[in-house]
Amino acid sequence: MTSLSRIGAAGFALWALLHLVGGGMILAATLSGGAEAGYALYGPTDTGLPRIAGDILAYFAYLLMVIALVVAGIAATLNRANSEIGLAINTGVVLVTEIGLILFLLVPGHVPVLQALPGFVLFGIGAIAGGMACRGDAGHA
Repeated sequence: MTSLSRIGAAGFALWALLHLVGGGMILAATLSGGAEAGYALYGPTDTGLPRIAGDILAYFAYLLMVIALVVAGIAATLNRANSEIGLAINTGVVLVTEIGLILFLLVPGHVPVLQALPGFVLFGIGAIAGGMACRGDAGHA
């Protein structure tokens, strides 16, 4: 375990924590107050939404939390151990997740770039530091 592998693991773990908290907030708001409360986290809602809209939002939040738990588990085990496979899995999972954020929330303007920036920065720290650690350690797993 090198300093860079620890930094990379921390970047992925913090990305996971950020998304676990965000998903939990969306899920809690949706389950306690319905679709309008869940969507209100993104901005005011003026129209009544069908029940399925809240259920879909809750499912989205649940999936985001599952992804975050997977990323955190890999960060705590494989990324800390400087594993190329762990780096590839977490980089791929987080990259695909962030691409979805860009396509479906940033491009249409539903979420401001500054609000998404912490996740991008933590992903960059995890991927870059983890990659440098794997590249610099000839005996990595």
